[in-house]
Amino acid sequence: MTKNSNLIVNRDDAICTIVINNPERRNALTPACLMKISQTFDELSQDDGIRVVIMRGAGEKAFSSGADISKMPTKESGGSLRDYKGPTAASEAIQRYPYPSIAMLNGYTLGAGCILAMACDIRIAATNVRMGIPTSRMGVISSYPVFRRFLTVLGYGTALEMFLTGRFYKGRECLEMGMVNHMVESDRLESFTYEMAKEILACAPLSLRGSKFILNKIAGYSAISEEDLEIFQSLSLQAVQSEDHEEAKRAFMEKRKARFKGR
Repeated sequence: MTKNSNLIVNRDDAICTIVINNPERRNALTPACLMKISQTFDELSQDDGIRVVIMRGAGEKAFSSGADISKMPTKESGGSLRDYKGPTAASEAIQRYPYPSIAMLNGYTLGAGCILAMACDIRIAATNVRMGIPTSRMGVISSYPVFRRFLTVLGYGTALEMFLTGRFYKGRECLEMGMVNHMVESDRLESFTYEMAKEILACAPLSLRGSKFILNKIAGYSAISEEDLEIFQSLSLQAVQSEDHEEAKRAFMEKRKARFKGR
């Protein structure tokens, strides 16, 4: 087992469990924790001894409540806003991992936490799960890779509703909308998840790698141009540098409704 302040990595035979370890803040994700998740998945990609990765949150109240707002870059830090990749890099590292990944979801799975869950190949949730993407309420725009992943996993209608409303979905809503593959009672979540991991381990490694690679290639095919990507990035930067985003962060910390001005 290896640890840092916000992440625990436990290898047990061919299964690796990655635990987001910040229970006092409902497993909120700091930039350092997101970077460590990226590094861990890239390291595991070079280890053929691990053939399934399970991601979970510490405790039973949250997989992750999202990005740690207090650790996010501010407007005054200008250049770092452009460089800040939030959960995108971690999400892409999870998708690059050549073997199956499973998200084990308890309680709050919001914002950046929801993005990491969607990046995993399979999502198994307890009935107390609560999922959503409140970017529109925070005055920011997700990155192109995040939009593409949600569109691929959920389809256009569900993905669009999630991003346009910023709504949080509870329990069976998440199952019915395709956000999770399976839903079980909380006391069965861990056993159900590890049983599926063992079922995957019974399959041939080359088949696992090949199937995931081919399906990801098919799902990721896109005719998006470099010019389109630059426009997407410009829109995202405009939003994250806006007064509305700063107001959203202040409102979050002050536990009040944000007053947006469209600038």
